[in-house]
Amino acid sequence: MQVEKLRSLIRESINEYIREIDDQGTGAMFEAKMEACEAAIKKREDKLRSIDENEELKEMVDAGKLKDIQKEITELKKYHKKLEKLKGKHSNKGKKKEMTTDAKTDEEAPVEEADITAGMDMGEEPLNESFLKMQKLAGVITETQYNQKKKS
Repeated sequence: MQVEKLRSLIRESINEYIREIDDQGTGAMFEAKMEACEAAIKKREDKLRSIDENEELKEMVDAGKLKDIQKEITELKKYHKKLEKLKGKHSNKGKKKEMTTDAKTDEEAPVEEADITAGMDMGEEPLNESFLKMQKLAGVITETQYNQKKKS
């Protein structure tokens, strides 16, 4: 029974780790989109600036095309602001999840090694190294306990 409880704790820690990876990936996605958006804005602004500086080009370029470029810039800026808001919501959501999981783990009673070994049949094979590592990652055992069990 205690072994099942440990396995469920380990599964939960793995799922939490996967969620963290997803959150980091989503954050990186927002960053990449924002950088691409900034690059597109800069490119269009540079184009406008170069046309304004060169009088010969200014006469040759259609005024409608200039307005189109300015509209593109405003659309890109709106999209950039939207991405910033989404990224902010995403990062706040991650912080709330961290706070709720911290509160949840504080309420749970720690599992003692004696409880685990008492629930085991003598016929069961001892815990393997990967299971011990998962216990350590789940916070069930400390680093010192992990090293001691690994040596024995």
